[in-house]
Amino acid sequence: MYKVFIYDKPVLIANKSEFSGSFEQFTDNSSVNEIISTLKSKSTSGVEVIVKDIETYFKKFNKYFKFIVAAGGTVYNKKNELLVIYRLDKWDLPKGKLEKGEDIPTCAIREVEEECNVDDLTIVKELGSTYHCYFHKNKWVLKRTYWFKMKTEYTGPLIPQTEEGIEKVIWLAKSDWDTILDNTYNSIKEVIS
Repeated sequence: MYKVFIYDKPVLIANKSEFSGSFEQFTDNSSVNEIISTLKSKSTSGVEVIVKDIETYFKKFNKYFKFIVAAGGTVYNKKNELLVIYRLDKWDLPKGKLEKGEDIPTCAIREVEEECNVDDLTIVKELGSTYHCYFHKNKWVLKRTYWFKMKTEYTGPLIPQTEEGIEKVIWLAKSDWDTILDNTYNSIKEVIS
């Protein structure tokens, strides 16, 4: 199964129905435009696209979008606090686009360093990836973000990369995670949990 977020709502691409009720159902004959319109205009919680061949449909689905690869992380310090950023009126995790010739783990570390001014990062494990879509410069973009759990011994100042629209960077204790979970993207909630 693939899960892609559009308008912060899930599009599930699967062989069989996983949900009922508030999820609209489509088939592999449905157009991507139809799916996007449904997510934008209706009070649906999400969309299921029931298909015979998941991989074939996902390739067809991807052709509608400009595809971007990114990487980022859930970064923890010595106090087991989580590193979070505030951008575009939402809490988020540091991440960014893969550069030409760069491998994905290197991208994840570089993006955290650039967006938050944190160094001494070590990847603990890969967490999987998320997909989300957004409209940018008159074109739909599908971004696959690879996530890594990281740790750091860094204790210096956190400096937001303002040229990327980041307003704040903070360490957050687990007891305060509700603060960000109430104002973040659904894909980020999945990564944090």
